[in-house]
Amino acid sequence: MNINTTYSSSGYNEPTPPNNEDVLLRAKELQVELEQFAEHVADVYKGYFQELPKHMHLSLYNDVLVEIENLQKDISSQDPLSPHRISSSNLPYLQAVWDVAKTSKDIIKLRHPVFSGPFKHHILSPGIRIRDIMSQGGSEPKRNQNRRSLRIDVICNGGLSWYKVSTITNRRLLFDMAKEAVYCGDSDDGDSTSSAAQDFSDVPLVKLAKSLNTIAQGHQIRNLSPTSTLFLPRIFEGEHVEVDNIMTLCRGMGVNVLCGSAIAPPPSLSKDLLHKMIPSPKRSITPELNVDTSVLVALVSDISHFKVKKQAWLGRSQEDHIDMENSDPLIPPLCSLLDDHPLVCVKEAAGTLARIIHTMGTASENARAHLLLTPDESMTREQRVENFRVLSIHGDHIPSSLQIPIRVTDPEVDSGRASYQTDCNTLLIQEKLKILIQPGRSVFSYGWAKGLTTVTCNALAVKQLEKSLEELPDLPVSEWPSVWAFSSSRPLVGVPKGSDEQRLRKHIGDCRGVCVCGLEDFDQSQALRTTSAD
Repeated sequence: MNINTTYSSSGYNEPTPPNNEDVLLRAKELQVELEQFAEHVADVYKGYFQELPKHMHLSLYNDVLVEIENLQKDISSQDPLSPHRISSSNLPYLQAVWDVAKTSKDIIKLRHPVFSGPFKHHILSPGIRIRDIMSQGGSEPKRNQNRRSLRIDVICNGGLSWYKVSTITNRRLLFDMAKEAVYCGDSDDGDSTSSAAQDFSDVPLVKLAKSLNTIAQGHQIRNLSPTSTLFLPRIFEGEHVEVDNIMTLCRGMGVNVLCGSAIAPPPSLSKDLLHKMIPSPKRSITPELNVDTSVLVALVSDISHFKVKKQAWLGRSQEDHIDMENSDPLIPPLCSLLDDHPLVCVKEAAGTLARIIHTMGTASENARAHLLLTPDESMTREQRVENFRVLSIHGDHIPSSLQIPIRVTDPEVDSGRASYQTDCNTLLIQEKLKILIQPGRSVFSYGWAKGLTTVTCNALAVKQLEKSLEELPDLPVSEWPSVWAFSSSRPLVGVPKGSDEQRLRKHIGDCRGVCVCGLEDFDQSQALRTTSAD
């Protein structure tokens, strides 16, 4: 095959070297935009249970800072090689990555390494599985696998789209092809795609396209493999038939290819654009919220509401949560999320809270549980909220619109057992939910069946659930559950084991007809213990 290496007259591929100060200015503008991006991400993910999203820009941002530092040194240097270093700056690549990001929606990662195989099975790709919860997946290579990875420049569309940027030019590609043709020998049937595939399989860009497709097919996000795209801003089709053939070859490998002639200028950065790039994870939260036991416990715990001093009888876990609370109080972000949303919990969750409170809760923890779950027509909602505020040092952060008491529901009565199972996408999903222990299974099943966002402080349950649901290949993307998770829980302070402290225990829940919270049974068992002791 004869390769025509005569270069095009197009000025884009080999532009006139820009003024050094212009290069530095562009780099600083890129730095400013990335800082605006970082501020936006930190704002929309404030109170989110993962630090993961807030760090997605760091690799790109740090490389930009390095480029700025190097450019400043070279511009002021008398070294004769400085102009060469400036002209070969990595800035065009970094700018291209950012240009892709600015045209993307639901960004998950920037410049993220993924495992490149070999694949014995599908690897969970980073992305959003359970609605609006960003998952790391299992794709990031281990320390001893650095050579078995490929860096994906932009992972977006909730994880369903991958972009790999290359700033190779027409001229460079032609030289790579010519080098390969000389090495492999000429062929007269160079116009055939099969011949191109055979002759140019070792051209770096072709190898990259093949590798990108193979790696994407080895990953899975919501039961699908990501769609991969090569972004080539300095390649222009229609100028060289050989270049066009390579583009056709890459597309034939299952990779989308975007070249310079088909790439529109990136939009200007704005608040609206930032919200498209990184939308708020709260955007899909439902009007009514389903809360689990971990949230109920956090709402009544003295650790959440008081400055609790460490005592000798406290467990290590309680002490750790006291430290976490002192540095990052939970009630302000939790109540801010709940705000004026109607709240519901399943009877299993309320019953579990009641048993814990009756067994070890302090008087103030019992009082909060009573306010949260027990109906009382003699008390208005406003009075209930005010009484709840009095029992907290965070009263100013508890909104007056907080919807308490929380409605307690029996899932079997609320929706009917048959429809309850059907709404959860048949018994197959119910089987997968068995990975969760009770009452978590009932909580998540009910929220999913009713189309409600489930609020939890149990991040482990969320991770178990998303991994289990990836095993359902026929589960549509639109039917994955909606969950909001906080990064940590708060246990009760409780009373010392064996304490003879007299505590006023109140009913928790609607016990106006029959005691449903177990207090009467608890009192009877305590009375029997006292009688036996005497």
